[in-house]
Amino acid sequence: MKKLTFKTGFMPKDGLDFVHQRKFMREALLEVCSPREVTIPMKQHAGTACEPVVSVGDEVAMGDLIGKPTDMMGVPVHASISGTVTRIDTIRLPNKVSCKAVWIKNDLRRRVSSKIQTRKDYTKLSLDDLSKLLWASGICGMGGEGVPTYNKCMRARKAGVDTLLVNCTQSEPFLSCDLHHIRVNASKVLEGAMALSGICYVKRVIFCIEDTWADEIDALTKAVEKDRSRYMDRRIEVQVFKSRFPQGCQQLLIKALYDVELPLGKEPEEEVKTVLFNASTCYAFSEMIEKNQPLTSRIVTISGDTITGHNVLVPIGTSVSEILERVPGAHTAQRIAWGGAMTGVAIERLDVPIIKTTTAITIIRKFEPPRTNCIHCGACIGACPVGLSPYLLNRLIELGQTEAMQSESVELCIACGACSYVCPAGIELSTNIAKAAHRVRRSAAR
Repeated sequence: MKKLTFKTGFMPKDGLDFVHQRKFMREALLEVCSPREVTIPMKQHAGTACEPVVSVGDEVAMGDLIGKPTDMMGVPVHASISGTVTRIDTIRLPNKVSCKAVWIKNDLRRRVSSKIQTRKDYTKLSLDDLSKLLWASGICGMGGEGVPTYNKCMRARKAGVDTLLVNCTQSEPFLSCDLHHIRVNASKVLEGAMALSGICYVKRVIFCIEDTWADEIDALTKAVEKDRSRYMDRRIEVQVFKSRFPQGCQQLLIKALYDVELPLGKEPEEEVKTVLFNASTCYAFSEMIEKNQPLTSRIVTISGDTITGHNVLVPIGTSVSEILERVPGAHTAQRIAWGGAMTGVAIERLDVPIIKTTTAITIIRKFEPPRTNCIHCGACIGACPVGLSPYLLNRLIELGQTEAMQSESVELCIACGACSYVCPAGIELSTNIAKAAHRVRRSAAR
């Protein structure tokens, strides 16, 4: 089978694992976190914030609606535990989002909303039924982008897409929350993907996965072969990609598959008639289809530079602090990132909640290497997957040369962190350039 990839980027010699002697643990069973309290933001997605529909003192069960969208760009928010609403206030998240949030104290009774129950025969659901379920599910892109899944499906349908991609690449070091679903519940990932393809009016579905993950490729292939007869009207493929960071980025998957550069601000639905969904997103929708279970929890990868990584099933709104209570020495780490090692956001306060798009918590214990001035080695140029010259852009940023930055296409930065990873001088290239790119894009949008 031919393996696809994009050019540039980088392939660490350790196979996308920072520590040679360690392998990521493949658990058959997940650790389950039961927090004392959750803080659930009303905006965990790319769209407008929801409005709380509960009040302080209200009793809620897991799955109850607590946040209602104010328009079609919102995503419903549900209680992730059972308990009492103790507070409604404004919160500011590490990604700079400010919104209302609902605090719920856990009553430890694990009460579940009466609406959540297994369907007798979910295979008889119509496309209209599936669309309504998707809207009510509260699901958004769980790979990190946070685009409301219902809105993406409607956009794909309007654009007349012919292909649906399921992103199973998970190329960032240590990250394996999607891969756990594929390894343990491949049939449910497939089921969710096929339901989404029906809503999008798509007849071709491609599962994209990296060659590193042999067990997961096998599980996915077997699931496809087992259920292929249920979907005779659709073409299902498993496409293997070479392990290269950041393979999981939307633009780079499109480049590898179609050899097309996705223009800034353009979506694959428009350019190549393709819509892309994350594997965890597909799994979450299968839960809604089978059990009427909205998105109230997600798998989060706990990893770091000195520990064996593992996955935890976490109710949405659980604080990073409560999760790390079970990780010895975590609170003395040099840095803790809300997200993956390459693309996560460093946090100083540990009361930050897990939201629908939080894929990982990364614990960095080792001291950072001493930093020096740029040695002009050019390693960052070879690593940049979108063809930028990070060392030059960083210098222009230092000099405040905005026009020169724009002429060097700074707005194309995808904040993947590859340039910072390969920089022998230890310069935070990615952080500096991503911030500048955001400013330029925001200015252009005015």
